[in-house]
Amino acid sequence: MDKEFLEKILKCGITVQGDLVMEKKVENEIGNVEAGGIGIQIVQGSSDKNTSCPGPNTNADSLALLDTPEAQQLWEKAIEAGWVDAERQPTNRLGTKAARAVFANVMIEMLNIPRPAYVPFEVLWNVAGLQNSYSSGIERDVNDQLKKTIKESMR
Repeated sequence: MDKEFLEKILKCGITVQGDLVMEKKVENEIGNVEAGGIGIQIVQGSSDKNTSCPGPNTNADSLALLDTPEAQQLWEKAIEAGWVDAERQPTNRLGTKAARAVFANVMIEMLNIPRPAYVPFEVLWNVAGLQNSYSSGIERDVNDQLKKTIKESMR
C-alpha cells in the first residue's frame, strides 16, 4: 500500500479496525486478490478529491476556530480559572490527556465547533488523539465531574 496514502489516512484521524482494503480504478484490469492476503484492487484513472480530509492549510483554518470573539471570551475565563495559561496551553489542572480532552470537549460544545472538532486543540497543543481520549475516558466519574467543573467555571 502507498506510504503517502497511509500517512494521509493517519493524519486525518480515521480509525481503521480489521482489514484495510484500498481500491483504485485501473483501466482494463479486473480485481486482483491473492489467496491468504488482503484484497486490494488497484484502479488508475480520474478520481475525485476527497474534501472530507483536511488539506495543507488545516492548521491555520483550525486555529481560526479558536480565535473568534466568542472563543476569546471563553479563553479568558479558562485562564482566570487556571485551566490554561496565557498562551492557551494546559496547566497542571489539565495534567492528563483525558483531562485535556474533556476541556477541549467543553470548548467544542460551547463554541459549536464542527467536526473534526478536536483538530484545533490537537494543533494548538501539539497532541494527537484527543477525541479517542475523551471517548474512552468520559464514562469515568472523575472525568464526568471534571467536565461539570470546567463548564461551571466557563459560564
